Amino acid sequence: MLKFWQAILGHDMKILLLVLCLIVSSQAAASNAISVLFVNPSIEGEPFWAKVQAIMEVAAKQNNVKLDVIYGEGNRYIQLAELKKYLQYRATPDYVVLLNYPGGAEQSMSLLEKFNVKFITLEQTITGEERAAILGPQAHFKFWLGEIYHDNYTAGFMLAKALLEKATANALTPHVVAINGHYGTESDARSDGLKAYLKTQGLSLNQTVYAGWSKSEAMDKTKKLIKRYPDTNIIWSASDLMALGSYTAVKENNEPPYLIGGFDWLIDNLNLIKQKKLIASVGGHYLMGGWALTTLVDYHNGHPFWQNNTKVEFELGVITQDNIHQYDYLIDIDDWTFLDFKQLSLFHTKQAHYVFDVSQLRKDKSQNQD
Repeated sequence: MLKFWQAILGHDMKILLLVLCLIVSSQAAASNAISVLFVNPSIEGEPFWAKVQAIMEVAAKQNNVKLDVIYGEGNRYIQLAELKKYLQYRATPDYVVLLNYPGGAEQSMSLLEKFNVKFITLEQTITGEERAAILGPQAHFKFWLGEIYHDNYTAGFMLAKALLEKATANALTPHVVAINGHYGTESDARSDGLKAYLKTQGLSLNQTVYAGWSKSEAMDKTKKLIKRYPDTNIIWSASDLMALGSYTAVKENNEPPYLIGGFDWLIDNLNLIKQKKLIASVGGHYLMGGWALTTLVDYHNGHPFWQNNTKVEFELGVITQDNIHQYDYLIDIDDWTFLDFKQLSLFHTKQAHYVFDVSQLRKDKSQNQD
């Protein structure tokens, strides 16, 4: 009988030790998690940046990253103040991912350097004299590992092409206006692409206005534009949210027909493209935050990519009325866990260069459905 109870107790003790080992190992894994701060440049819940954040959260969970978020609320002064407050009163993160606002890049990056935080920037938002002052990654700012961005000029060109081709298909003589975001940001590069495409077609742009990425402001300015230029039939927009504003402004008008397009692949816009009420949307860049996290995890694990490179550039895609059926799966996505960011890791795949492509959405979604 004594041997029986010794055997039972011995068995229970092994189970107890196993449980304790699992608890300790999980706590150790948690303590070893990489800490990353994402500086969301917009307000909480803004459609595009909320999607960027949601996808980053998926990548973080897959890679044992502790992800914190603060909000810049669309204002460089607020963003700098929030970043300063976080760094002064919270545990200093291992890394930061942020988008620089024009006029505030040098201050933000100097602050990160002061706290010895390595960081990656999203999009190329700084141009001209300010860009000349900050130089590039790993130059003046040694903790600036690199930048992940797309070619806004080419993207603006692509959107203009899609809108003008639709005008030709509808036998319309194009009369074009543009709704831009902020002065001196990536929206100017996008509109430069628009102007370049118009030049190839021997056309001119009636006017560009700035609506601060706001739907309501875009709506108000669109009303003024079509009053000033009554022949307007193409409204090129630097964002889908502003394109929705333009659409709201003109949707009750039957004549002339308005061909409207924007950037960001927002769900409402994709639905309106499917309903043939909007023409096009350029996008896929909401994956860039997840891609940034992937590179940081690789860097943390010793991969030399950011030692040998200072940028990752990727191409966007264009969704139109003609190809929307290929992208139906994007409209209903509210759970991004089907994305597999470890497939993109150079540390795991042993590849030399990142292959970041919006086609990852389609590939990962189809594999998940299988």
